[in-house]
Amino acid sequence: MAEATFTLRPIRPEDYRQVRNIYEMGLESGHATYETTAPTWEQFTRSKIMETVFVAVDDEDPEKLLGWVSAAPISSRSVFHGVVENSIYTHPDARGRGVAGALLDKLIETCRDLHKWGIHAWVFPENEGSAGLHRSRGFQKVGTYHHLAKMTYGDMAGQYRDTDIYELLLPKPEEKAEAGVVELPVESVEAARA
Repeated sequence: MAEATFTLRPIRPEDYRQVRNIYEMGLESGHATYETTAPTWEQFTRSKIMETVFVAVDDEDPEKLLGWVSAAPISSRSVFHGVVENSIYTHPDARGRGVAGALLDKLIETCRDLHKWGIHAWVFPENEGSAGLHRSRGFQKVGTYHHLAKMTYGDMAGQYRDTDIYELLLPKPEEKAEAGVVELPVESVEAARA
Protein backbone atom coordinates (compact mmCIF):
# COMPACT_ATOMS: atom_id res chain seq x y z
CA MET A 1 0.00 0.00 0.00
CA ALA A 2 1.34 3.43 -0.94
CA GLU A 3 2.30 5.86 1.79
CA ALA A 4 -0.31 8.53 2.51
CA THR A 5 0.44 11.90 0.96
CA PHE A 6 -2.00 13.75 3.18
CA THR A 7 -2.63 14.41 6.85
CA LEU A 8 -5.93 14.37 8.74
CA ARG A 9 -6.68 17.00 11.35
CA PRO A 10 -9.69 18.68 12.98
CA ILE A 11 -11.33 21.44 10.98
CA ARG A 12 -10.42 25.07 11.68
CA PRO A 13 -12.69 28.04 10.90
CA GLU A 14 -10.27 29.22 8.21
CA ASP A 15 -10.72 25.86 6.43
CA TYR A 16 -14.39 26.46 5.78
CA ARG A 17 -13.96 28.27 2.46
CA GLN A 18 -12.34 25.13 0.98
CA VAL A 19 -14.74 22.79 2.79
CA ARG A 20 -17.61 24.72 1.24
CA ASN A 21 -15.99 24.61 -2.21
CA ILE A 22 -15.54 20.84 -2.00
CA TYR A 23 -19.18 20.49 -0.90
CA GLU A 24 -20.28 22.63 -3.85
CA MET A 25 -18.33 20.32 -6.20
CA GLY A 26 -20.46 17.51 -4.79
CA LEU A 27 -23.58 19.56 -5.49
CA GLU A 28 -22.49 19.97 -9.10
CA SER A 29 -22.37 16.19 -9.52
CA GLY A 30 -26.10 15.98 -8.82
CA HIS A 31 -25.53 12.70 -6.94
CA ALA A 32 -24.31 13.82 -3.51
CA THR A 33 -27.24 15.53 -1.78
CA TYR A 34 -30.72 16.96 -2.20
CA GLU A 35 -29.45 20.33 -0.95
CA THR A 36 -29.01 23.11 -3.47
CA THR A 37 -26.62 25.42 -1.62
CA ALA A 38 -23.83 25.06 0.90
CA PRO A 39 -24.50 26.19 4.46
CA THR A 40 -22.79 29.16 6.04
CA TRP A 41 -20.09 28.46 8.64
CA GLU A 42 -22.62 29.26 11.38
CA GLN A 43 -25.18 26.83 9.93
CA PHE A 44 -22.48 24.20 9.48
CA THR A 45 -21.29 24.44 13.10
CA ARG A 46 -24.87 24.26 14.41
CA SER A 47 -25.76 21.17 12.36
CA LYS A 48 -22.58 19.11 12.82
CA ILE A 49 -21.03 17.42 15.83
CA MET A 50 -17.87 19.49 15.55
CA GLU A 51 -15.66 16.92 17.31
CA THR A 52 -16.29 14.67 14.28
CA VAL A 53 -15.31 17.15 11.57
CA PHE A 54 -11.92 16.37 10.06
CA VAL A 55 -10.16 17.58 6.93
CA ALA A 56 -7.49 15.93 4.78
CA VAL A 57 -4.59 18.29 4.08
CA ASP A 58 -2.30 17.72 1.09
CA ASP A 59 1.24 17.16 2.44
CA GLU A 60 2.80 18.74 -0.66
CA ASP A 61 0.58 21.82 -0.41
CA PRO A 62 -0.47 22.36 3.22
CA GLU A 63 -2.82 25.14 2.14
CA LYS A 64 -4.91 22.69 0.09
CA LEU A 65 -7.69 20.51 1.47
CA LEU A 66 -8.43 17.22 -0.27
CA GLY A 67 -11.63 16.37 1.56
CA TRP A 68 -13.62 16.43 4.76
CA VAL A 69 -15.88 14.25 6.88
CA SER A 70 -18.46 14.94 9.58
CA ALA A 71 -21.30 13.48 11.58
CA ALA A 72 -24.60 15.07 12.51
CA PRO A 73 -27.28 13.95 14.93
CA ILE A 74 -30.06 11.97 13.25
CA SER A 75 -32.59 13.45 15.65
CA SER A 76 -32.94 16.09 18.34
CA ARG A 77 -34.49 13.47 20.64
CA SER A 78 -32.07 12.56 23.42
CA VAL A 79 -32.75 8.81 23.16
CA PHE A 80 -31.11 8.82 19.73
CA HIS A 81 -27.92 10.67 20.82
CA GLY A 82 -25.79 7.64 19.95
CA VAL A 83 -26.78 7.49 16.29
CA VAL A 84 -25.37 9.88 13.70
CA GLU A 85 -25.52 10.50 9.97
CA ASN A 86 -22.23 10.97 8.17
CA SER A 87 -21.16 13.25 5.34
CA ILE A 88 -17.99 12.76 3.34
CA TYR A 89 -16.81 14.88 0.42
CA THR A 90 -13.55 14.83 -1.50
CA HIS A 91 -11.85 17.10 -4.00
CA PRO A 92 -11.33 15.57 -7.48
CA ASP A 93 -7.55 15.74 -6.81
CA ALA A 94 -8.05 13.22 -3.97
CA ARG A 95 -9.11 10.38 -6.27
CA GLY A 96 -7.02 7.25 -5.96
CA ARG A 97 -5.08 8.54 -2.93
CA GLY A 98 -7.04 6.82 -0.15
CA VAL A 99 -8.39 10.10 1.20
CA ALA A 100 -12.05 9.07 1.43
CA GLY A 101 -11.22 5.81 3.19
CA ALA A 102 -8.90 7.52 5.68
CA LEU A 103 -11.52 10.16 6.45
CA LEU A 104 -14.24 7.56 6.98
CA ASP A 105 -11.92 5.47 9.18
CA LYS A 106 -11.20 8.58 11.28
CA LEU A 107 -14.91 9.29 11.64
CA ILE A 108 -15.64 5.73 12.76
CA GLU A 109 -12.83 5.89 15.34
CA THR A 110 -14.04 9.27 16.61
CA CYS A 111 -17.65 8.11 16.88
CA ARG A 112 -16.49 5.13 18.97
CA ASP A 113 -14.55 7.51 21.23
CA LEU A 114 -17.67 9.71 21.56
CA HIS A 115 -19.75 6.67 22.62
CA LYS A 116 -21.90 6.62 19.50
CA TRP A 117 -23.40 3.25 18.65
CA GLY A 118 -24.53 3.71 15.07
CA ILE A 119 -23.54 5.62 11.94
CA HIS A 120 -25.99 6.04 9.07
CA ALA A 121 -25.10 7.00 5.51
CA TRP A 122 -27.77 8.13 3.06
CA VAL A 123 -26.54 7.42 -0.45
CA PHE A 124 -28.15 7.87 -3.85
CA PRO A 125 -28.16 4.47 -5.64
CA GLU A 126 -26.36 6.15 -8.56
CA ASN A 127 -23.44 7.11 -6.30
CA GLU A 128 -21.68 3.76 -6.60
CA GLY A 129 -18.38 5.16 -5.29
CA SER A 130 -19.90 6.23 -1.99
CA ALA A 131 -21.85 2.98 -1.64
CA GLY A 132 -18.68 0.96 -2.26
CA LEU A 133 -16.65 3.04 0.20
CA HIS A 134 -19.21 2.51 2.95
CA ARG A 135 -19.50 -1.23 2.26
CA SER A 136 -15.69 -1.51 2.39
CA ARG A 137 -15.81 -0.20 5.97
CA GLY A 138 -18.48 -2.64 7.12
CA PHE A 139 -21.60 -0.57 6.51
CA GLN A 140 -24.59 -2.67 5.49
CA LYS A 141 -27.45 -1.54 3.32
CA VAL A 142 -30.52 -1.74 5.55
CA GLY A 143 -33.10 -0.32 3.20
CA THR A 144 -34.18 2.15 0.58
CA TYR A 145 -36.45 5.14 0.91
CA HIS A 146 -38.38 5.31 -2.35
CA HIS A 147 -39.31 8.66 -3.89
CA LEU A 148 -37.90 10.39 -0.82
CA ALA A 149 -37.64 13.85 -2.39
CA LYS A 150 -37.77 15.62 -5.72
CA MET A 151 -34.48 16.83 -7.17
CA THR A 152 -34.47 20.49 -8.12
CA TYR A 153 -31.19 20.54 -10.07
CA GLY A 154 -28.78 18.36 -12.03
CA ASP A 155 -29.39 15.51 -14.47
CA MET A 156 -32.35 14.27 -12.45
CA ALA A 157 -34.07 17.61 -11.85
CA GLY A 158 -37.81 17.15 -11.55
CA GLN A 159 -37.54 13.48 -10.61
CA TYR A 160 -38.30 11.91 -7.27
CA ARG A 161 -35.24 9.99 -6.12
CA ASP A 162 -34.64 6.91 -4.06
CA THR A 163 -32.09 6.97 -1.25
CA ASP A 164 -30.31 3.90 0.11
CA ILE A 165 -29.61 3.73 3.82
CA TYR A 166 -26.34 2.17 5.01
CA GLU A 167 -25.65 1.49 8.67
CA LEU A 168 -22.57 0.68 10.71
CA LEU A 169 -23.19 -0.58 14.22
CA LEU A 170 -20.56 0.27 16.82
CA PRO A 171 -20.22 -1.23 20.30
CA LYS A 172 -22.96 -0.06 22.65
CA PRO A 173 -21.81 1.69 25.84
CA GLU A 174 -22.86 -1.27 28.02
CA GLU A 175 -20.87 -3.65 25.78
CA LYS A 176 -17.77 -1.56 26.44
CA ALA A 177 -18.42 -1.83 30.18
CA GLU A 178 -18.81 -5.61 29.98
CA ALA A 179 -15.50 -5.81 28.11
CA GLY A 180 -13.80 -3.99 30.98
CA VAL A 181 -13.50 -0.62 29.27
CA VAL A 182 -13.83 2.06 31.92
CA GLU A 183 -15.61 5.21 30.81
CA LEU A 184 -15.02 8.28 32.93
CA PRO A 185 -17.81 10.80 33.45
CA VAL A 186 -17.38 13.92 31.32
CA GLU A 187 -16.53 15.98 34.42
CA SER A 188 -13.61 13.63 35.24
CA VAL A 189 -12.27 13.84 31.70
CA GLU A 190 -12.46 17.65 31.73
CA ALA A 191 -10.76 17.79 35.14
CA ALA A 192 -7.96 15.53 33.90
CA ARG A 193 -7.35 17.84 30.92
CA ALA A 194 -7.11 20.94 33.12
